[in-house]
Amino acid sequence: MEGDYTMEQKMLYVGIDWADDHHDIVITDDSAKTLDQFRIDHTCDGFALLHSHIANHQTSSSLVLIAIETSRGLLVHELLQKGYTVYAINPKAVNRYKDRHVLSKAKSDVLDALSLGHLLRTDRHLFRPLEPLPEDYRLLDRLCGDLRKAIDEKSRIINQVISCSKEFYPKALEMFSLNSQIFIDFLNAFPDHDALSACKKKTLLAFLRKHRYSYPDKAEELWKTIQSPSLQPDKITARSGRLRLGMLLGQLENLKKHITHYEREIQHILDHLPESTPVKSLPGVGERLAPELVAILGPNSKDGHHRFQAAAEIAKLSGCVPVVRESGKWRTVSLRYACVKPFRRTFRDWAFTSISRSRWARAFYDYHKQRNQNHSTILRNLGKKWIKILFALWSQGTTYDEMVHIQNLKAKKVPWAMAL
Repeated sequence: MEGDYTMEQKMLYVGIDWADDHHDIVITDDSAKTLDQFRIDHTCDGFALLHSHIANHQTSSSLVLIAIETSRGLLVHELLQKGYTVYAINPKAVNRYKDRHVLSKAKSDVLDALSLGHLLRTDRHLFRPLEPLPEDYRLLDRLCGDLRKAIDEKSRIINQVISCSKEFYPKALEMFSLNSQIFIDFLNAFPDHDALSACKKKTLLAFLRKHRYSYPDKAEELWKTIQSPSLQPDKITARSGRLRLGMLLGQLENLKKHITHYEREIQHILDHLPESTPVKSLPGVGERLAPELVAILGPNSKDGHHRFQAAAEIAKLSGCVPVVRESGKWRTVSLRYACVKPFRRTFRDWAFTSISRSRWARAFYDYHKQRNQNHSTILRNLGKKWIKILFALWSQGTTYDEMVHIQNLKAKKVPWAMAL
């Protein structure tokens, strides 16, 4: 009876050094003794073995704390489903902690797992356990990240189309906007110089009407471009280039369809989230950045878990706040490289687009640009200011008012806002 009571009250610390096909595990407790050490496969049987080893030392899942160097994946999902408290620890923090115990810089999977377990035992107050957001917010976050990757891939393919066309078909680049559907359809209809040379004026006009070209007055200018002389490639370059161009256009068309589908799914989720209203009211956000900002913030439920407690947390994670190092009379300020890169990209993009849509943002940028500040530095500082506004609106559930903010800036006698 006494042994069962001791097991029920004992806090268990589990360190997991994960890999693709196996995971090394070390179990310890407040006595700092290694209670168990083993390896499991990344299979259902391996996960069952992990649970059985933990149950040998602690049957209450609420008293089991697990440290692992990732926040997503099948293993993390399994641990959360079992009711364990899971901490996602940055690998750099684990390395720094390990230096306290192993000065020789020795490295092994078991040693990493041991360090993770002891890190929770001594310093878990410095870390926050994983608390998954509601499904809609998690799905929105994943879809926004995947959409970003798809758009980056689209830009990469467009650059390849440009490079390929320059080798054997440069005239095509002079016809339409490179990011438009009519540009893709034009290349499919006239894939090389020979096809374009055989094009008649009525064929071009019919093509423009079919695609509802937005600038019909430019039809004559396009026809003159087609009729103008152009450099001719050799037969080998032209034949291989045509095949490669067709391949790239197929990839581009398929990717654009998937991007459109992603955008519809994201918009559908966003329309049902209450936090979207204050976010959409902000200048420069638009349809692309609004879902990313909502996914970053998470739900603002009065009685639930909040992802962030203050705007300063978001500013640090997004790299908008510099790192200050000082000792005695020595002091240096540097860029915060250790940050969440998607966050940094979102707030940088927002800061840049807000310059043309917000009077005070433009005044802020111009004021500091005249004082020879770096473009990226200004955007980071502007992003930090937008983060404060975003967090305030999200917390209060109110919409943005440009004039109210400008009046607040003038009341504080901010130099760059006095002329607004």
